[in-house]
Amino acid sequence: MSNRDIAATLAKGLDVLACFERRGQTLSMPDLVESSGFDRATVRRLCLTLEHCGYIERRGRGFGLAPRVLALAGGYLGHLAVGRRVQPVLRNAAEALDMEVALATRDRMQAIYVDRAAPASARVTLGLSVGSTLPLLHTAVGRMLLARSGPDVLARALDALGDVQHTEASEMAPDALRGKIDEARGQGYCIARNEFEPGAAGIAVPVGALGDAPFVLSTTASVNRFDDAAALDRVLDVLRHASISIGRIGEQP
Repeated sequence: MSNRDIAATLAKGLDVLACFERRGQTLSMPDLVESSGFDRATVRRLCLTLEHCGYIERRGRGFGLAPRVLALAGGYLGHLAVGRRVQPVLRNAAEALDMEVALATRDRMQAIYVDRAAPASARVTLGLSVGSTLPLLHTAVGRMLLARSGPDVLARALDALGDVQHTEASEMAPDALRGKIDEARGQGYCIARNEFEPGAAGIAVPVGALGDAPFVLSTTASVNRFDDAAALDRVLDVLRHASISIGRIGEQP
């Protein structure tokens, strides 16, 4: 797409809106200037426009997201039949495992939670909710998504690796990361331990057709939970059955 086809002002406004995802609930003007990289006058005009359109609201001396942003997410989730069809499947899987279960997809160079369910007794949770994001290279969710994406996506993810190390166990060697993703593709599931959150391990499996985008199901447990072969098989069995059910939902008209 040619740059002449892009509305630059709209793109900047969306960049300002995205700052709230990265920085928190209420942001001051200096916060938004720093996060967006735009000058103060530009940020002020964009914020006033977003406020006028109902997407952000004033909170003291700053701004926060307004409820209207949920309407956009609701349209997306409704298209996937999340509340009516997907959520019951996740709840059943979460109860069967007594663990948090989440459905995620890829949003550019990050993984994003589309839906989740967790029993009240879940022992390990990362405190994530619908809309929460995770890195692609250092989580089971992200690696499984990369395993289901094209080689160009993996190449971009590795090129953007940088030097952000979430924990001491985060794998930072591109060749080793590529190997882990190839392994996940071959075995049909992915496990990542300690690489994003110390003491936690994630496991993810691919989901069937939900449009053209890749989706995965995942759960999180204490770091040694999946060391026992029987425990691992049990988790994989529940996740795979849930994955098949969700995939069938995606195939329905």
